[in-house]
Amino acid sequence: MTEKKYINFEASRGFPAGERIRYECEICGETLLSMPQNAAACKCRNIIVDADAGRISVKSPEKMKAYEVEAEN
Repeated sequence: MTEKKYINFEASRGFPAGERIRYECEICGETLLSMPQNAAACKCRNIIVDADAGRISVKSPEKMKAYEVEAEN
């Protein structure tokens, strides 16, 4: 199992992003890549990642976590 390393951040200053960073919705429990190849959204649409524009929209930032996973060997 991949270990999650949660990242502390302030939503008002932007969201972390990278190949190993994931977004976790605390409302619906879904996890999204921070840099997907196509647009992505969690089931409840609290988190929406617009891959083409390189931006994220979060309705309730207090109900979202970001974490980093270990690099795969």
